[in-house]
Amino acid sequence: MNRTEIAGLICTKLITNKEALKSQFLESKDTIGYFFIDDLLPKELATEIYNKFPTTKEAVRKKNLREFKFTAYQMDNYNTLLEEVIYAFQDKRVVDLVSEICELEEVYSDENLYAGGLSLMEKGNFLNPHLDNSHDKDRNRWRVLNLLYYVSPDWTADNGGNLEIWPEGLQKKATTIVSKFNEVGCYDNTSKLMAFCK
Repeated sequence: MNRTEIAGLICTKLITNKEALKSQFLESKDTIGYFFIDDLLPKELATEIYNKFPTTKEAVRKKNLREFKFTAYQMDNYNTLLEEVIYAFQDKRVVDLVSEICELEEVYSDENLYAGGLSLMEKGNFLNPHLDNSHDKDRNRWRVLNLLYYVSPDWTADNGGNLEIWPEGLQKKATTIVSKFNEVGCYDNTSKLMAFCK
């Protein structure tokens, strides 16, 4: 499948669930707005995406006080399906639908994938609480939304790797979005945002 076809599938799912997603986002908007949706793509396609993921040996190792994980963002080094999926999320139809759900105007995709791409984690890897990247690579536009798409099958909450948002800081309870197979999560990128993958 190509990016246009995949974007069409994403749009169909978003349109079908648009009112519920909008309600979910607007209910949380006063702190850190978010929504998530299960079974975004057909299961066979999501499984194929997972099977095409690079191994940690093929990815870039990032290890410092803030994080220990693997990333893959030079998309032409990997299976073409992965690039098609990444850019399907950048499709104007998808961006427009997400911005409509979140009631935002003038939202643009990030064609350079600045601080984006594929992430891989193994047991013992981590991403500490942090403020997400706030701008594009040229610092001309401010990032207002982030989308995360999870493709690890048979994942459970006990495995960690869940998205945690901390609208009231680390001393208060986090909102946890379990990183389930074939789920997409969207959250606003405000100065209060702290995201954490165990």
